[in-house]
Amino acid sequence: MDPIANESAALMGRVAPEASALKHRSRTTEKELDKDIAEMFIRRLCQLLDTEDFFGRQASLSPQKKIERLFLASPEDKNKSDFNCAVSPKVRLQVPLLFQAVAGVIEEKSGVLVQSSSEINGEGFGRALLYSDRIILVLKSLRAGFPFPFTSEEKVIRYGVACVEEGLAFMDKFNEMTALYGTDGLEG
Repeated sequence: MDPIANESAALMGRVAPEASALKHRSRTTEKELDKDIAEMFIRRLCQLLDTEDFFGRQASLSPQKKIERLFLASPEDKNKSDFNCAVSPKVRLQVPLLFQAVAGVIEEKSGVLVQSSSEINGEGFGRALLYSDRIILVLKSLRAGFPFPFTSEEKVIRYGVACVEEGLAFMDKFNEMTALYGTDGLEG
């Protein structure tokens, strides 16, 4: 059925079956995580958290406890950030560490040097950029700090794995296109 017809049918109270299926799509059916990438991401994030722990006070903790104590924001921090639109120190810590961990996993999976650059201002607006040479692999805009601050480990891992998969997919597509046409065909 034509999208315009779906729209007008919905306005008149008559909804086509395929239109109602589109409306009732939910987020409860989440994509299965790649366990290998998730483990690599957790390991990289914990390595970065260990470099921030100068005296090794948290060295004996499990990776999950390290992420919980040193990386995740408390619900109070999240509410405070939501209320006054100011970015908490936890968010300023989370943004660069998360994208450095993602860059490390992409490096490990692809064998190519990947750089990360991230910035966030006091109101939560900013960007994160992962690139290799002249190729931008991942570009994320931060609006009012969203999706930061993370308050659960699962959300951190899902977001990190999604960024890694996005970067690897773009790198594969770039390699495929340059194999066919060379890099001259991709110049703007």
